[in-house]
Amino acid sequence: MTWRELASYVQGLPPDSRVRTALNGGRPEPTGEQLLLADVFDMLQRVNWTLQAVNSDPKKQLPKSPKPYPRWWLASATGKAKGGDRLARLEAGRTRRRERAEAIAAGLIA
Repeated sequence: MTWRELASYVQGLPPDSRVRTALNGGRPEPTGEQLLLADVFDMLQRVNWTLQAVNSDPKKQLPKSPKPYPRWWLASATGKAKGGDRLARLEAGRTRRRERAEAIAAGLIA
């Protein structure tokens, strides 16, 4: 089995499978229903806010814009390492990959 075949099998697993959860840093991936419901919730909030803003007294202050539905699956994207820390981790990963390739070439790892 090639790495590409393995990747396609992993991509085909359900979003709540243990493998995809582990690859996502321990956080389960959202299902299609969760994504759609979050978008529908945001849309309905926006429509209600628009109706309130249009039908309110122009002399009064407009109501506050609604906050988007909290998407827990995007929380890890905001917590990504920035700058030097990210570069250091990338370089460490490249070094590990290079060392592993050298060990395989030398016959140390089967």
